[in-house]
Amino acid sequence: MNNSAEGDSLIDIAYLNEITGGDEELRTELIEMFETETVDQLGNIKAYYTSSNLEQLKQAIHKYRSSLFSVGLLKTASKYKEIETTLKRNEPVENLNTKLGDLEQESLVALQFLKEI
Repeated sequence: MNNSAEGDSLIDIAYLNEITGGDEELRTELIEMFETETVDQLGNIKAYYTSSNLEQLKQAIHKYRSSLFSVGLLKTASKYKEIETTLKRNEPVENLNTKLGDLEQESLVALQFLKEI
């Protein structure tokens, strides 16, 4: 699957159009804010995971989920929520590093797609 098709499948365009009311300027603003948040929060998520700071990791994931929702990345947000919920229960997340890496990649592919639409 090419990145465009993959990006398209990650983003709920109808939801994005609904929250922006079809306003191109607002959509562009949301995408720019999402790009900044993506850089910041993915960096935080990686740092907190690496330092095993699970409390901060939960907070960073929670904060990033809001950004994902703001641009229609509902499936990605849902996957992050599963991780967050498991961490809140103080249970180990199976293959956490792999999952975080996959979600980071998913977010970056979607961001690239958003910037092109």
